[in-house]
Parts: sequence; C-alpha cells; structure tokens
Amino acid sequence: MATAPRGPRSLLGRWDAMRGDPSLRREADMMAFYLGVTLLVALNVPQDGDPPPLPELLLIIWGTTVGLALAHWFALGLSVEIVHDPALHHTPGEMLLSQVVMGVALAVVASVAVLVTPTAWELRGARVAVSVFVAALVVLESRVEGRPVRQALALGAVALGLTLAVATVKSVLGLK
Repeated sequence: MATAPRGPRSLLGRWDAMRGDPSLRREADMMAFYLGVTLLVALNVPQDGDPPPLPELLLIIWGTTVGLALAHWFALGLSVEIVHDPALHHTPGEMLLSQVVMGVALAVVASVAVLVTPTAWELRGARVAVSVFVAALVVLESRVEGRPVRQALALGAVALGLTLAVATVKSVLGLK
C-alpha cells in the first residue's frame, strides 16, 4: 500500500511542519476559536423553530468558517506586504494552511451535525457540535503541552461551558 508523500513541499509535509511549530499551531488554534465563536453567532441569527433550508444553512456554515479564514488570510497577506516586520517568520502560505485547515475542520463538524440532526433541532445541534469542537481542541492542545489529564479536561469543560453560553445567549435573552 502506497503512502502519501510527506516531503517538506507536500501538503502532508507542510501539515507536519505546522503542527511542529508552536506559533503556527497557536495561529491555527486561535483561528479555530475565533471561527467557532463567529459561527455560533451566525447560527444564532435564524430562529431555532424556523431554520433556513439545508443548502442555505450549509452555506452559512462554510461561508462563515472557510470564507472568514480566507478573508483573514487575505488581510494578513496584504498587511505583510505593506508593513515590514522582521520578527515575522511565517509565509502567507503557511498562515493560509494553518487557518484554512481549521476552518474546514470546523465546517465539516458543524455540517455533519446539521445533516444528522432532525430539522427542528439542526441549529442547536450545530451549536453544540461547534462548542464540543472548541472544547476538544482545548483538551488536545492542553495534553500536547504536557498538562495533566484532569487539568486538560477542566480547561476543556470551561471552554465548553463558555462556548455553550455564547450559543445560548439568544435563548436566555429571549431574542426572537
């Protein structure tokens, strides 16, 4: 069985390099957290009892995550061109990969949640999936950084609680 090439110029090689570089990993994680909160806000716009049609809901998910990651990358690339920063040691391409990978991962998780959840609950299902994604990423990165399992799970629980709080603000405030 053949394996995909992992040289430094291959996509998998670049992924390995990104995961091995703490500043690129932090950039990817920051993008995931930012996109997660933004997606939660976007999923709070439609009414739970009257969600948009499935194609429109998927467009909201993918446009918010991947579209916003691409917009962020564009802004970063433009700013790199006009403001010289000798401390910057990542190319716009490396930043693009680190940001878009997280956008795609988040979009896939939210899309699967929407596709497997009954229509009346698909917005709530997507919000919970996004919150769990953020919490799982916190636990994973906490473990990678050497935190004990209990501490990593506690940080993940805090992240889950905070993102679920963001996701339910609409309901708590009674906004229609």
